[in-house]
Amino acid sequence: MKSILEKYKIVRILALFGLISFGCSESLLEYDQRGVQTKESFYKTDTQALEALMAVFDQWQSGTSMTFFYTNIALSDEAYAGGGGRGDNSGILEELNEYRFTPTTTAISSYYSWLYYVINRANLVIDNVAADSSNKTIFVGMAKAMRASAYFYLVNSWGDVPLVLHELSASESSAVRTPKAEVYTQIEKDLTEAIAVLPVRSAMPAAYKQLLSKGSVQAMLGKAYLFEKKYTEAAAMFENIIASNEYSLYPDYSKVLRKDSEFGVESLWEVSFVTTMGYSFPGSEAWFGPMWAPRTEFLPGAVYPKLNMTNYGWGFLMPHKTLYDAYTNAGDLVRRASTVIGPNELEPLGGKYMNAARTATPYGNDGYIRLKFLPYLSEGDGPVDFLKMANCGTNFRMIRYADVLLMAAEAYNRKSTPDDTKAKTYLNLVRTRVQLAPVTSTSTDLFNAIKTERQLELAFEGQRFLDLQRWGDGYAALKDQGKSIPDGAGGFLSPAGAGYKQGKNELLPIPVYEMTVNTGMIQNPGY
Repeated sequence: MKSILEKYKIVRILALFGLISFGCSESLLEYDQRGVQTKESFYKTDTQALEALMAVFDQWQSGTSMTFFYTNIALSDEAYAGGGGRGDNSGILEELNEYRFTPTTTAISSYYSWLYYVINRANLVIDNVAADSSNKTIFVGMAKAMRASAYFYLVNSWGDVPLVLHELSASESSAVRTPKAEVYTQIEKDLTEAIAVLPVRSAMPAAYKQLLSKGSVQAMLGKAYLFEKKYTEAAAMFENIIASNEYSLYPDYSKVLRKDSEFGVESLWEVSFVTTMGYSFPGSEAWFGPMWAPRTEFLPGAVYPKLNMTNYGWGFLMPHKTLYDAYTNAGDLVRRASTVIGPNELEPLGGKYMNAARTATPYGNDGYIRLKFLPYLSEGDGPVDFLKMANCGTNFRMIRYADVLLMAAEAYNRKSTPDDTKAKTYLNLVRTRVQLAPVTSTSTDLFNAIKTERQLELAFEGQRFLDLQRWGDGYAALKDQGKSIPDGAGGFLSPAGAGYKQGKNELLPIPVYEMTVNTGMIQNPGY
């Protein structure tokens, strides 16, 4: 920064000298705006290209917790909207969770626009950075992967969407919806080109190892193939990752999403956060785990330090009892203990999660607390617990190796010529870590076992809703979502219009602002 300022100081001195010596002339009054870096003069050096790429990752980070996880968990069968009472958070989370959302629901608009913001920044890198150095080649590859990832979530949430591959001019603002198959063709193209130029993780330059590597993007492409039902291609892509020996399962499931394992053996793609920014309030940054922690007034204070938690949570997206029961029914005590905790475990620690009168569970809660992606005391920074919560540095995991193994198992099981032996091998690797017996079933029974395993392994990691949708299980799992909500006084609420509707909720609504400004846009059915 100092050198840039010095450069402009010299320019001003020379300009002044010219005015004194020669008087005013038209040419001297024509100069580029000082202090502004033009697009034409930027993107030239490796450093500038990296800065542009980091703007893409910064945009992705800004939307992970309050957009990606917030929306996808609310739409799943894992949690209630929760909060301090009916209408908290302006009722937005309740609209999502109860399937009463409309084109005007702001969370839907935020999700849609966030993904296009990522695409716009990625397009700037792809269009303007010349791949004339090894670093720039890597940066362009990463930008293509990020663009593809954004489009993956767009087509799987909204179906056909405008395919924008360059910075739009004002005259191009009315982009029509591109068929989903064509968007997927571009996703595959971007990811294939990125895979070709990105090194494996162990060969990545040290400065960029925490971004994306070949394995990260192979996982993205394998997932895209899986969602497209291209099971043979998906199995082959996941096999590339497995055979690379770049990744393995972190041995302790309780720490798989904690600071101990950040950028570790199981991580293919993480969204990174730090503890050193000195925020004074949670929400000043993108990391919004405090929203999902238990509310202070409903849990005895002595319990919090025993759970390594800050006692300033807001109680949103708290678990359904049915999720706890799913672990219990599967005999999965290891993952249950790291995902959801209930009355049986809380009471010995000092008290159940109940209303102030100790007569019922809080609003939107069965008496259970989620444990994934919370502001743990040991993972934040500050002189008091409140500031540790505001400056929690726990990274979000977008893709981890257990997910890859389970997707590989599914692909092998669902191929036109199934390989259930491999499918069981990869499924049972995940089960062995949490001390569960191997699955021995085949065919449809094996597929159902894989579905259950994904539910238990990946709860609260933003995967469940899209899994239900692609399996065609959305209606069966979510038709009663929001129809019976604990009211905080021992009774239940039954909001009108709640529940997943067939023929409508397979897709999200196009936001009203998009319908207004884009004359080429057509709304999804039912909205």
